[in-house]
Amino acid sequence: MKSLLSIEQLVSQTSLEESLIRFYESEYADKLPGKILHGNSLLFNAEAVEALIKIHALHTGQISEVEQSLPRKLQYARVIAVTSGKGGVGKSNIALNLALSFQRMGKMALVLDADLGMANIHLLAGVQPRYTLRDFINTDLQISDVIMSGPEGIGIVAGGSGIIQLADSSSAQRRKMIGALEEIERCTDIIIVDTAAGMGAEVRDFLFAADEIVYVLSPDITSLADAYGLFKALHSKGFKGPQYSIVNMASSLKEAALVGKRFSDCAMQFLGASVGNIGYILRDSTVGAAIARRTPYCLFAPASRVAKNTVNIAAALLKEQDSSVVLHSAFKRYKNLLEK
Repeated sequence: MKSLLSIEQLVSQTSLEESLIRFYESEYADKLPGKILHGNSLLFNAEAVEALIKIHALHTGQISEVEQSLPRKLQYARVIAVTSGKGGVGKSNIALNLALSFQRMGKMALVLDADLGMANIHLLAGVQPRYTLRDFINTDLQISDVIMSGPEGIGIVAGGSGIIQLADSSSAQRRKMIGALEEIERCTDIIIVDTAAGMGAEVRDFLFAADEIVYVLSPDITSLADAYGLFKALHSKGFKGPQYSIVNMASSLKEAALVGKRFSDCAMQFLGASVGNIGYILRDSTVGAAIARRTPYCLFAPASRVAKNTVNIAAALLKEQDSSVVLHSAFKRYKNLLEK
């Protein structure tokens, strides 16, 4: 693992003042390797030392052809939105435990709680946020200030539970959030966006900003119908990214397969669109016990059926990705679309 440096260590190794380093971060962001999320801190890659020295030489006119040797390849996180047509299907629990599974597989993961009215990721994770997205909207905080360290080092951006102001957030406020999230796309490998249920504007904005979407279904017929309604709405608006389904709380493999097939068959028959089932989670009392103890079930009972099912889904999602690096900013792409 590459060594990570604090700002103080970077000052020492480059002999540049902190204020100058911050200025170079702003002016030459495309020529610096991305920061790394470690716990609740954003640290510098060791390659930043050489890059900053070269940037300083370029800025002060000491050399003129330095750009050819500066890092140009930007690395962005893979952004996966976890959503559902209706509440009560276990979406947030799955989002949190997928992040933990990715982290254990060597991928630095962050969960963004984008359920802006009934946020609960921090409750399921057993942590108390110092700041939430409400603070980010109402103050001059940077998005990096809102990131907190969750179980096993995953990042968590809390939404602020029960805040009507966030649930009724304006398009300008959502654009501010989406724009700020570009910053953390270069600090981690995978961002899991836990959206609210349903088809509100605040849900669609986050879904369109994602690289891919995972629909959480349950055997309840209303869950299937509402999820299909959401899928249809996104299809009509031109969402082009990969889309998958997860069947949660199934009583048997046969039931899980049937629900997943119904969803994919409806999408293909009526819309000519493809949505593949990426996995299933069988009903397990471990989930309720873990919630009561405010502990993710993958930590509470790692050998349980639900934990193993979730690990299998995380592995399948990693297998679906063609490359370990997504070379574009999902949030920037969508912000540009909104501004057209």
